[in-house]
Amino acid sequence: MKKIIVTGCSQGIGLFVANELTKLNYDVYGISRKKPKSNFKFNFIECDVSKSDDVKNVFSRFRKDKEVYGLINVAGVASMNLLVSTPDETIKRIIETNLIGTIYCTKAIIPPMIRSKIGRIINFTSIAVRIGAKGESTYIASKGGVEAFSRSIARELSPANITVNTISPAFIETRLSSGLPANVKKTVIERQIIESECTLVDVFDCVKIILSDESKKITGEIFNIGGV
Repeated sequence: MKKIIVTGCSQGIGLFVANELTKLNYDVYGISRKKPKSNFKFNFIECDVSKSDDVKNVFSRFRKDKEVYGLINVAGVASMNLLVSTPDETIKRIIETNLIGTIYCTKAIIPPMIRSKIGRIINFTSIAVRIGAKGESTYIASKGGVEAFSRSIARELSPANITVNTISPAFIETRLSSGLPANVKKTVIERQIIESECTLVDVFDCVKIILSDESKKITGEIFNIGGV
């Protein structure tokens, strides 16, 4: 059975995607700092993706596993605040979780995917990168970094039959977006080509497309759900 690791599985997109993947005959491993409070059907592993030692320890169990097929990097944090008012510790936490955590997990999954001779890596960015949302400069920097990293690593891994793509959901109601003022939400949605909120199902539909056999030649791309 193909194995897929999903980061940020404690809630929101990560929790939904990990649970839905178990229905598609995947052996799913969800990792996050905290165990989900709601019901889940996947294998849970505690891990802080911003800590190199944590990631190395968790992924070491997959190092010689030839069934590893996918890595979905969903783990992320945000803080809606002007840069001048953002504490240095918050800046560090956003960059270390969103960007460096994605890099750590991607690096750790490469050896087993090479053994599997196939792989799908899916990273997550944000519509905020396209529209330059006010008060999210550090978050946007971290997600812009994820996009650039994904394009580069896609070239590195293509000879090993491993694809790397990025999903950029349209505005979606999650814990990360819950603190946005109503006028900001409205502005974001109006900047989309399809002017409606994104749903968890929309995101999962995109994940399924990227994981499919038919997507084997699609790599280095950004999937903008809702368009922008």
